Amino acid sequence: MMSIDYIGVGAATVVAMVIGALWYSPLMFLKPWMRAQGKEYPCPPEKGAAAAITNAAAMNIITALALSEVFQWRAVNSISDALVTALLMAVGFVVSNQLMRDRFHGATAMLSLINAANTIVVFLAMGLVLALV
Repeated sequence: MMSIDYIGVGAATVVAMVIGALWYSPLMFLKPWMRAQGKEYPCPPEKGAAAAITNAAAMNIITALALSEVFQWRAVNSISDALVTALLMAVGFVVSNQLMRDRFHGATAMLSLINAANTIVVFLAMGLVLALV
């Protein structure tokens, strides 16, 4: 992991956090996301929100590091290579497992769709950032 571009990983993490903040905000999908969980909007802030955001940051760092390493293994050297690789990682490893778990947990199709789409967008954005930095 000595060849990892830590500036790229940091930038990809920030981009992922910004996308997540927007994605799950009232500007985008907060209301349908909450309805899909059986919650009412607006609602009081959840206990543990700060811990969840800290966890999200840590998981995004891990994802960016892993994606950076995969890019090294695949010798990604173009934006199109980066986007295809990021999409394959998102759909092949993350979204497929998210959807499998969602079925066992009884998540609604809407909740699955919102979360899966976020994963794909985040991976593509991370891939783009890692390719450009």
